[in-house]
Amino acid sequence: MAEVVDSRQDERAQAAREAADAVRSDGTELCARLVFRASRNELRRAGIATPAALYDELKQVFWNADEGVTLGDHLSVGFGKVDRRRQVRAFAECHADEPRNVVAKAYEREYGFSAGIAAIWLDLFAEPADVSFSEWLGVEVVECPADAQASRADAPETRGVERETPTLESFLARELAGRICDAELVRRRFAFEFPDEHPEMLDRGIEGAGYYEDRGLLFREGSIPSDHFTRLLAEHPSFAKGDAGFENAVWQHPAFRHVLRQALSDHRVLLYEGDSYISFARLHDVLGARMADIESYAPAVSVDAPEGKPFTVASLRAGGAVSHPLYGLDMPDDFYEGLLDAGGLLRSCTLAGTKVFVAGGEGRLSAADLIEWIVSQNEGIERNDLPRLLANDLGITCPAPLLTTTIYNSDVYYDDIGDAYYSSMEAWKKEARNELA
Repeated sequence: MAEVVDSRQDERAQAAREAADAVRSDGTELCARLVFRASRNELRRAGIATPAALYDELKQVFWNADEGVTLGDHLSVGFGKVDRRRQVRAFAECHADEPRNVVAKAYEREYGFSAGIAAIWLDLFAEPADVSFSEWLGVEVVECPADAQASRADAPETRGVERETPTLESFLARELAGRICDAELVRRRFAFEFPDEHPEMLDRGIEGAGYYEDRGLLFREGSIPSDHFTRLLAEHPSFAKGDAGFENAVWQHPAFRHVLRQALSDHRVLLYEGDSYISFARLHDVLGARMADIESYAPAVSVDAPEGKPFTVASLRAGGAVSHPLYGLDMPDDFYEGLLDAGGLLRSCTLAGTKVFVAGGEGRLSAADLIEWIVSQNEGIERNDLPRLLANDLGITCPAPLLTTTIYNSDVYYDDIGDAYYSSMEAWKKEARNELA
């Protein structure tokens, strides 16, 4: 049995590698959707049924392998040295005379990323013709008087001259330039630049500069964290976890999480994929999204969803049960999942990175509850059929170890002789009695 499983895994890995090789182009970032589309028949014969499943297989194939293939967000598959910003800008320049929505569709055909994501990237990365390079980068430039420029030109050459020894004052002036600072990051930089100084010196300097620490972040005295985070979101029409100002310590702060939840609930900020967010105002400008459509999506889905039956955005769209104007934006599933979550009308859980929703019922929904429901509807389902059912019915590609753990944490009964699952031992006994009869 183990040899058969290993052989199947080898077949999947080989099919995934060949699919990647078929579209490989050095310096290019593609979406797994395009890679899957180019080798759909071969991949399905190998048991890879969706772009997400292909992406997961590629992660295993190229994990820690020095083959010039990188896997990133948005089901991204990069070949060689890739630069998303540069790729988007180059594409935009080649289609400079075309409407933005037409260019987004063309980007989808060329690279596989959804037109909705492409439109956002074109807005974020494509260089406008009427701004300077520094403005496009988001660098704040201070105007210099003409005499200051002249004096700078007359200044002696300083190349090769030793720089001034940094002081605590200059260090703090640089590090505390922002309104919110990651305290741990500041301390690490201090230890690097002042290896012979005690940490207490930095703490005194921070206090003297008028800052205080709250849950790993430094704030100016007299300010309230929630006010800072409200301004932070208002000042960034799009942001992602890890961006400057949105480091890990910020996401861990309870006040930031509260402000973000409120902004998501009010639809002022929208999740569009992974840990990437965009303001409604910007989404409206880029894709023409309407607030009425944003607000009506979750209620429309919850009204039409069969009570008690789990579904995902992928299964919802594949079934065509709910038609809604937002589907015209062609955004990733994360976007629609975020709206359903923010609506608060459905119970949900996450399995293998995919949100599963259920209308009706009480209490929290867990991944174990999901498995129990599936098995109860498919009594005696064979062990190898369960992952296929998850993929085909819900669009969930669940790694075997995670699925095994989830099953272990559930109340389903495993028949080791028949290699099958039942909702309970009583259900298994009933099946056995029926077979004997």
